[in-house]
Amino acid sequence: MKINTRQFGEIEIDEKKIINMPLGIPGFKDRKRYVLLQKKETIPFLVFQCMDDPDLSFVVLDPVQILPEYTIAEKDLEKMESWDLEKDEISCFVIVTIPSGKPEKMTANFMAPLVINNKIKEGLQIILENSSYSHQHQLLQ
Repeated sequence: MKINTRQFGEIEIDEKKIINMPLGIPGFKDRKRYVLLQKKETIPFLVFQCMDDPDLSFVVLDPVQILPEYTIAEKDLEKMESWDLEKDEISCFVIVTIPSGKPEKMTANFMAPLVINNKIKEGLQIILENSSYSHQHQLLQ
């Protein structure tokens, strides 16, 4: 399947890599299909590209790249009990916000990670309860 994106131009996407977000992402509930894309020059950042709207994408990052001790509490993982999977079958990403013209002020939302079931290619954005993590964690200090 081909998609014409703002950041990558026209690219071919393997349909097996499409991640279904049944609840969408807050503010974008009707956009449910995404794919993770990466450019070598922007590692460790990835792009969570919407397949339903080629102009919609989110910069994401594995939170452990910034906070090696980052974990999701067992009670928060219970929100995904229907997945019936082991912890090693999930990936976790945080959405990064980069203010226009001020990349040094970029933040990441560690309080509401995207959790992806790699086995069934389904994801959710969950809000961590009673978390000490910030929704605006400064990435460059």
